[in-house]
Parts: sequence; structure tokens; C-alpha cells
Amino acid sequence: MSRLPAFSRAQLGILILLGAVLFLLYGWRGNFGRTPVGAPPAGVKPVFVEITGEVARPGVYSFAAPPTLLELCRRAGGPDTLTDSNARLVSGSRVEVTPAGTYHLGHMSGDRRLTLGLALDLNTATAQDLEALPGIGPVMAQRLVQFRQAHGPFKELKDLLAVSGIGEQKLTKIKPYLTVLSAEGAGR
Repeated sequence: MSRLPAFSRAQLGILILLGAVLFLLYGWRGNFGRTPVGAPPAGVKPVFVEITGEVARPGVYSFAAPPTLLELCRRAGGPDTLTDSNARLVSGSRVEVTPAGTYHLGHMSGDRRLTLGLALDLNTATAQDLEALPGIGPVMAQRLVQFRQAHGPFKELKDLLAVSGIGEQKLTKIKPYLTVLSAEGAGR
């Protein structure tokens, strides 16, 4: 068995000093302890809006405040001639610009909303949107939509306990990803 080399105190001191310098250099390059450049100030929630279709740069855009349709189109390289171009868009909106220069306004998909940290509205989410929730598969998602269609819109998240297969544990698991904002669109 070979023996490890023995280091003198001076050599150990140099190795420790070299290690400390490398650690500090790594920390400095990694910006530890500093706020990233361009990060929103604490307490400011960005507004995420998706644009697709006939624009130069389709995708999801972040704004500090709800943008107008015109602001979104200009940022994405879309037409300036859309009607209602001063209408404000809410976070989670999806705008599809058609070849004719008109637009369709809708909601981002459930998985995209959850990825961006946006809650799903329980009364407007489709079965496919609900499948993005942890522990909710296609059967349970369809059951949630059918319950909403049969009994009307949910008034609060606790109403989910009336749906077969949703218990306290599952409700606790999915609650952070849901909200009840609107009573319209419950039949979707």
C-alpha cells in the first residue's frame, strides 16, 4: 500500500490559501449574494403574456405592468393596426394574430401557466389545463370539468372536496396552483 505524501505546515498553508482564493473567485463569478441584473424589485409580480401567429418574434413576454395589445405587438414584431390596440392584457393571456391582421384572445395553456408561476382559474381551465396539476391525470381532470358543468362554477377552492376523488390531501397538494377568479366560462 502506498503512503500519501506528507506536507509541511508551510505547504499546507499555501494549499489552504490557494483553495480560499479559488472559492472566492468562484463566488465572485457566480454573483453570490447579489440580486441578478434585471430582476424585478421585491414585491413586483411580472405580467406574462404569450403571442403567436403572424408576428416576427412569437413567444412569451414579461412586462412590469399589464401591457396594451399594441405594446405586445410592437415587442413581438406584429402589426400596429389591430383593433382595440389600447386594451390591457392580464397575466396569462394568449394572443394569436391571424394572417388577416386580426387577433384571437385566449388563455395560455395550463402547463405554460404553471411553469411561469401563474395559478389556473378553476372556472375557466380546460381538462387539458388541469392535467398539468400535480397528481391530476386525464380522468380526474375530466371529472373536475364535468362537476363544474353539472353544478356551476366553483365559488372557493374548498368546493373541490365535493368532487369524487378529491380529498384533503389532494386538495392541499394542488391548492397552491389554483385560484377561483371568475364564474364565467364554467362550461368550457
